[in-house]
Amino acid sequence: MKITINSDEFKAWHEVGHATICLHMGGDLDCIEFLEGDARGFAVARCCDVMPDMERSVACGGYAAEFYLVQTGLVDWVDLQEISATVLGNAWRDRQEFAGRTVTEDNDFTKEEDEEFVRHATQAVAPIFQLYFSRMQNVVSELLAARKIDGARVKELLQLGIPP
Repeated sequence: MKITINSDEFKAWHEVGHATICLHMGGDLDCIEFLEGDARGFAVARCCDVMPDMERSVACGGYAAEFYLVQTGLVDWVDLQEISATVLGNAWRDRQEFAGRTVTEDNDFTKEEDEEFVRHATQAVAPIFQLYFSRMQNVVSELLAARKIDGARVKELLQLGIPP
């Protein structure tokens, strides 16, 4: 079965991507949750204890997860330009964190900033998901059912610290 763009499942994957990279890099996670009362159905991974050298990779985690799903054929899409624009748009706040600056209508992302974000996400971050993909599926399933998972449970589901 294919995942629909911007469905709750797709949004869950985005946040699980952030959480997985955060934990993989040695950060900590408070929780992942869908925001109550948010009409857009947004979710958030609340990472904490992220060292400055990790921040850019964690910021790329959501985009990288969406990219990974598209690349593995798990997302239902037709037009490459449309899916690319949608996935990049979903990462707007993440791109700000990656760039380390506030972006406005008058001060948009530069082409170089976007290229660096995409390059880091696709080349440095997305390959990490090969280590965790089946366990990430378990986190996504539980998040969809419970709407909130605490960080300790995410670590347990990802089996972090447990030898393969």
